[in-house]
Amino acid sequence: MTTALADARTERPPAAAERPLVALLGRPNSGKSSLFNRLTGGSAHVGNFPGITVDILTADVRLAGGTAVTIADLPGLYSIESVVDPATDEGVARRFLDRTDEGGRPRLVVQVLDATQLALGLRLTRELVRRGLAPLVVATQRDVLEGEGRRLDLGALERGIGLPVLLVSARDPAARGAVLDAIAARLDAIAAGAAPAPGAATWDPDAIARDATLEATRHDAAAERRRTFTARADAVLLHPAAGPVLFLGLMALLFAAVFLVATPVTEALDAAIGQLGGLVSRALGGGLAASFVVDGLLGGAGTVLAFMPQIVILTVAMELLEASGYLARGAFLVDRLLQLMGLSGRAFVPLLMGHACAVPAVHATRILRDPRERLTAILVLPLMACSARIPTYGLLLTTFFAAHGAWVQALLFVALYVAGIASGLVASLALRRTATRGRSLPMVLEMPAYRSPEPRLVVRKGAQAAWRFTREVGTVILAVSAVLWVLLKVPMPGAAAPEPSTAAAELAGASLESSIAGSVGRALEPVTAPLGFDWRINVGLIGSFGAREVMVGTMGVIFGVEGADDEPAPLAERIREARRPDGTHAYSSRTGLALLAFFVLACQCMSTVAAIRRETKTWRWPAFVLAYSYAAAYVAALVVYQGSGLLGLP
Repeated sequence: MTTALADARTERPPAAAERPLVALLGRPNSGKSSLFNRLTGGSAHVGNFPGITVDILTADVRLAGGTAVTIADLPGLYSIESVVDPATDEGVARRFLDRTDEGGRPRLVVQVLDATQLALGLRLTRELVRRGLAPLVVATQRDVLEGEGRRLDLGALERGIGLPVLLVSARDPAARGAVLDAIAARLDAIAAGAAPAPGAATWDPDAIARDATLEATRHDAAAERRRTFTARADAVLLHPAAGPVLFLGLMALLFAAVFLVATPVTEALDAAIGQLGGLVSRALGGGLAASFVVDGLLGGAGTVLAFMPQIVILTVAMELLEASGYLARGAFLVDRLLQLMGLSGRAFVPLLMGHACAVPAVHATRILRDPRERLTAILVLPLMACSARIPTYGLLLTTFFAAHGAWVQALLFVALYVAGIASGLVASLALRRTATRGRSLPMVLEMPAYRSPEPRLVVRKGAQAAWRFTREVGTVILAVSAVLWVLLKVPMPGAAAPEPSTAAAELAGASLESSIAGSVGRALEPVTAPLGFDWRINVGLIGSFGAREVMVGTMGVIFGVEGADDEPAPLAERIREARRPDGTHAYSSRTGLALLAFFVLACQCMSTVAAIRRETKTWRWPAFVLAYSYAAAYVAALVVYQGSGLLGLP
């Protein structure tokens, strides 16, 4: 179990069942997650709690007195009394608070509230007290409060609500020790039976907030500049006409930058992996062992690993937008459009998360209170262009459109993201009028203040994305590449090899086509030939169902084995130079466009299917997603390939 660094002690930590469980909760944008990261040092893991299906981050922390506690970061919630759907974030948090601790572990609730929005946070405090949960209240945003020249009268606030209150800034490293000391003191009070007793909580949050917040006693030029900046920025960024245009332009630039900035690094990594393959081949002296390592492992997993920079840049860019406060404004800007499609601006958050990965985005739909709207968002999320599609997009654009220049490739890259979003909106409109008919609830959204992102947290997000991708490449994709190499080497029992043409070099291709993998791919050719796909692409599509990026690894293994006797060359070049038995090019730009159209729409991800099954608790909706996405992908690829041919595209 991962443990956050705390005050070092020599005592043996208590067993997990003996550790007090501290639940950290608060309203969205209250600073709860920032405080959790500060307390745990970012070393958190997913807790396994009975009856709880959402991922709740937990971390073990040692208090100053030597006591080890487990801190759980609950989903953000506005209320624990008015829950629409038990599967939403608020429902999950409420079930967590209602659950009975195993082994009699003492439990402490720590409520994090925004000191600049005190009355709103105190409404949740009052509900907690009424339910018999007397929380330790930690007010954040002390730096913002002080910057505006205001003060918080902690004594008046504690007397008003009858609970201990701590005022901190999550950005201040000293906040960690202060909060952990307060937690230790509160646990000691609970053990001694001296903790505040829950009462009727008849106090008025607005009145207490007015009495406890002392207005500005001095003129603060910096605070005035921040308020002026916020007002001026929102006047432009939230303008009814200019705001949506600027937002869409920014997102387009972001996706273009992902391609333009990362492509040189990706090409350098690809070249380095090719050089490594040459060294390994010479060291092993050829043969099956060298082919397995070079063509199977490096040609598959190594080729996919080269696309890691694009995924890291996308993750960092999203984190910068979220931490700055701009993403919440993006939800406000697209609310009207999403309302037309049967969704609300709150659905924007999981839809945008889907561009990183659909699996956590499916879980993130719990912020949607309307069950039908939530189901609609789940069903269209596989259409968002997730980061797992980036390796495939990058490979196809580099292969078929390299001659058109980097900017054309970048524009096509942006167009693929726009196509995914557009298809998702069209699908949501159709679903809301048929399978999930209904109207969305009005959106209630708090605009967070503009803030400069913390470099440490941004770097950590990028490092986590790199590690997750590397771990997947080193496990799933590596295993798939190894299995595929074997399937390409072992002939299909009873299968007759296709007649080779004239060149002896084509005998290698013929043996590949008669292998187990090649035979399966050839069996699908009557169905996929109208799309311009051959057996190699068919094998890649089958492998990519496990994970979309496996498509690149699969093609790497196929062309690595097929061209084992040739000089090492980038995968894109090998695909461009692939030939049919008659000597003509196997693929054209039409093939690339059809493949891109297919990947925009097809739900090529087993993990996403499993996530939909977990959230909907039935196989009906995952089967529906597979059926409609593959049907749409096939039709789109067919139209693109045949239509581009009619237009004279080679």
